Amino acid sequence: MGDRRSALGPAQGAIDSLSRVVFSRYFTSGLISATGTFVLGFAGYALGGMGAALSLGTGALMVSFADNPAPVGLKAVELLFASIAGTLCFAAVWASVAHPWVQLAVVPLLGFLAGLVSLWGKRAVAVAFCLLFITIITMGIPAPRSPGDLAAGTALLLAGALAYTGYALLIGRWLRTRVKQQALAELIDGMAAYARWQGSMYLRQAARPAVPGEGDAYAQAAALQGAVNDALQSARDLVLREGHGPRDALWTHMLLVALDLFETQLAAQIDAAPLRETFDGSDVLDALGQGMQHSADMLGALALALLHDRDTSERAPRPEGWDAVQQLADAWLGPRHEPELLDARAQLGAQLQTLRQADRLIGALDQAYAMRHAPPATPAVPEVPDVRLFVSAWKYDPKQVLSHLRLGSPIFRHAVRLALALALSLLVSRLLFSHQTHDYWIALTIAVILRPNYGVTRQRIRDRLFGTIAGCVLVALFLALNPGLDWLLLALFLAMALARTFVTTHYRFTAIAGSALALLLAHLLQENTHILVQQRLLDTAIGAALAWAASHVLPRWEYLDAPRQLRDLLSALSRYAQVVLEQQAHQEREFRVARKQLFDNLAAITGLYGRMLEEPQAQRRAPQELAGIITHAYLLASQLVSLRLLRAQLQPQGRIDAQALQWIELCRERVLRRLAPAASAEPGPAEDWLASDDPLLSRLARIGLEAARIGQIRQRLQREMRAAEAQARGAGPGRA
Repeated sequence: MGDRRSALGPAQGAIDSLSRVVFSRYFTSGLISATGTFVLGFAGYALGGMGAALSLGTGALMVSFADNPAPVGLKAVELLFASIAGTLCFAAVWASVAHPWVQLAVVPLLGFLAGLVSLWGKRAVAVAFCLLFITIITMGIPAPRSPGDLAAGTALLLAGALAYTGYALLIGRWLRTRVKQQALAELIDGMAAYARWQGSMYLRQAARPAVPGEGDAYAQAAALQGAVNDALQSARDLVLREGHGPRDALWTHMLLVALDLFETQLAAQIDAAPLRETFDGSDVLDALGQGMQHSADMLGALALALLHDRDTSERAPRPEGWDAVQQLADAWLGPRHEPELLDARAQLGAQLQTLRQADRLIGALDQAYAMRHAPPATPAVPEVPDVRLFVSAWKYDPKQVLSHLRLGSPIFRHAVRLALALALSLLVSRLLFSHQTHDYWIALTIAVILRPNYGVTRQRIRDRLFGTIAGCVLVALFLALNPGLDWLLLALFLAMALARTFVTTHYRFTAIAGSALALLLAHLLQENTHILVQQRLLDTAIGAALAWAASHVLPRWEYLDAPRQLRDLLSALSRYAQVVLEQQAHQEREFRVARKQLFDNLAAITGLYGRMLEEPQAQRRAPQELAGIITHAYLLASQLVSLRLLRAQLQPQGRIDAQALQWIELCRERVLRRLAPAASAEPGPAEDWLASDDPLLSRLARIGLEAARIGQIRQRLQREMRAAEAQARGAGPGRA
């Protein structure tokens, strides 16, 4: 069970990494955006010269920021809104160019309105940036000479935006199935990374802490699990919508199998610590790690095959490898029958059963994927509940704006911060840099940096500063080669595509490409690039400083949302535990809904914790308790998954009798009591069960123990949060 990647060497690994980018849906979106913008720009140049080219191209570029994969109906709403609202912003700002002090009121007002747009969720953030982008860059356009020029320029911009909208909708319809395939590949690749990390925890040569789930190991696991959860939600949103044909049913089937596989991966983590302790120094651990690495390689190969739309050569799990692990363990333990060794045998047996199940699910994914070119008319797809329960709520209701026009709303506070920062940027640029031709770069830096969350803003400041420096260096080196027009246009196209590619995944690369794009475009327009490089660096530094200062105005610290996130998580955990621990077999529909809600809430609170760590030390409340809650929530979920797999294994053997059902019911009552909002601290459940050699009883005891630990940590966390909320109320709204 060797590591395929190691055998192929680092060169093949680099090629695989590059192909993951080039064939991803993000790079596809970048190519679509750059192509549409360039085509409309060239069309404008052919019809009316450079002025028409800039107007049509700018309209297309403005709307392209909101061009993200989605059902055609939803994409049409977003792009049409961005086209019309962006055109209105353009007209208002362009009309005010000749009146600087009027513009000082218009730009912050439009920034405030754009900030409010983000209340509709992640997708709306892209639409909001469309409005900010066109508002800010319009400040760099010479004032219109007459109302006729204003009307003509506005009409050309709208024409470019609408033309791009039509183009994007056609391309989106054409690539609908391909985007689903790419989303599945991203999800499976994330699970491969998680499986590879799990395997590395067993390898003796790997540097690892003593107990998985703590310290650096927990941080890695949480990051990998969070990445899978993010990819899972994206895959749900794309795969489960607009599914009408056989290929759509096939992707739906693969998504459901992938969900079961991720659940099995969680179950494979819970027994890692005792197994490593028992078999420390033996070949058993290496054999386990290598087997899991092989499973990870199968998933990685499948993900690449999905991206390339080609067959995968690694389609066969190796069950004999797990048999070899069992033989190594038997040889290591020998004929002894001490209680702790019996427990180790049981834990290893359960782990191997879980890993065999994971391999079977990987095989099922491979078999389903092999049917893609000739899928049956109606593939065997498990019943899926109402799709609205599984996908994000993408609803743009104007009435929601009214509910956010209050100081307590995080969106309202973000809009105020954005308006204030834009006003300050205009004052600074007008008072200190009136001689510059690109004074709006300060405001543009603020627009791309300032986010509702302080932690995200802080990270973007670092990425923007680094990206600007790197982009300026790259452009200087490129222009030193005296490239011709063809090479210059090619570099512009690549910069535009790459800036769009990494905007949601690796913003630092977007900052590099964006800076290069701005400077190359300025060079194309025959401006002095050397002076502009200095301006770009200075404006970025000033914009970053203003964004950082504005982020402290009416801040919304993460700890204020922690109580609500904690309640949602415990509610989802309780519902999931109730479904898994029911005496009678539950409906698959009910189980899948409970699992989806749990995964979503785990991802949400893990993200909150990560953002909190980016905030000032004084604004972090109970970070250790919050980390403990997340750790044990994952462990409880994993224990419940393991129990579900164990019940499926024991049920056909007739080993789930009346006594076993009583145990399960008792465990269910204890778990729900300990996760209830008014739970009181109590000791762990039936500690004598932990020493039982009955695998079902031992697993139930561990489930109850994790629930008790969550209840105990939750009480400490709630005390800390109540004290923090009281302190925030005493400090006044400026600090809350």
